[in-house]
Parts: sequence; C-alpha cells; structure tokens
Amino acid sequence: MRVGRQAQPKRPVENVIPMINVVFLLLVFFLITARITPPLPVEIEAPNAEGRSFDASPDVLVIGPDGTPYYLDQSGEQVWSSLAARARETVLTLRVDRAMQGAELAKVLARVSNVTGAGVDLVVEN
Repeated sequence: MRVGRQAQPKRPVENVIPMINVVFLLLVFFLITARITPPLPVEIEAPNAEGRSFDASPDVLVIGPDGTPYYLDQSGEQVWSSLAARARETVLTLRVDRAMQGAELAKVLARVSNVTGAGVDLVVEN
C-alpha cells in the first residue's frame, strides 16, 4: 500500500458580497439623510462674530453686497411680498455680506421684522 502525502484542506473562499451590500446600504443611508443646501444666489462673505452655533432654517434671505435681497428664486422688491406670505412660526435665516454697513443691516432687520413678524437668525463666521 502506498502512502502519499495527505492533501491540505482547501481554505474556504471568503464571500465579500455581504460586505459590499452593507457598504452600499450605508452609502445610500448617508446620502439620503444628508442635508444638502442649495447654493446662495450671490457670493457673500459672512461677517465675523463669536457665539453659539445653530441649525439654519431652510428659509434663507440673502442680502447681496449691493444690498439686493434674494429669497427663494426671487430678487428685489418681489422678495418682501413672498416673505409676507410665508408662515410666521418659522425662523428666517438672514445671510448678509461682510461689507454691509450696520445702519443698512438695521434697516433690513426692521423691514424683515415688519413684514414677517418672525424671529431672525443672522449667519456669521467664527
């Protein structure tokens, strides 16, 4: 009787498909839950300040460097009628350019307050 070398047991092939499925599901989950904000209608530089951070509301009023207001897809005087029609319970996020003078900002804040009657969050950089 011939005794030969005993064959080594084959190493099982690892299946990576379940891992790929999990990674794909995580990718889909993070893409769906991510908060993607639309770009601003004009390029502005936020003023510097210190304070707490907050989650900006989806309602954003942008005041451009030339003082033109932008809200949703409107600009100029049309913005104020759209702001008057929005829900008063939601807070309005205000983004202004760094070059805007304080007196002009005060006028804008007064007008926003008169038109909307809602609270305003001013976005600044830390």
